[in-house]
Amino acid sequence: MDNSVNDYYAYCDNNIIDWKQEAEAVIRDVAQHVRHISVSTDLPPTRTESFINITTLDGKQMCVKLNAEGLQIVGDMHDTKDEECSSNHRYETPYALLSVVSSYVNSFGNSLVSALSKLEQKTAQEERLSDIE
Repeated sequence: MDNSVNDYYAYCDNNIIDWKQEAEAVIRDVAQHVRHISVSTDLPPTRTESFINITTLDGKQMCVKLNAEGLQIVGDMHDTKDEECSSNHRYETPYALLSVVSSYVNSFGNSLVSALSKLEQKTAQEERLSDIE
């Protein structure tokens, strides 16, 4: 193996990354911005990677590999790895991946507007209560 591959495996071994746990963290982060997201059951996590099934809000299915290099789309259906589908493009974050393949930006923007509206309402209510006292 060349040095970069050896360095990659040494990184994974020395830092003992639990790739299933990493995938579950990604799932928690973006679940409200996709129709479906889960850890693949047909492609089990290994010591170097895990696979996540995603269905975007637009209905597009994909299987995404998560490892120390980032996220990479490896299949155009859940639980699949297809050499022809795999690109060399890696995404550093799930947000970067979703902003390219789905309407994530709109979903995130709507979520942000909703959170800010709730905060504004709460602040206004607290101000009204303090005026009464």
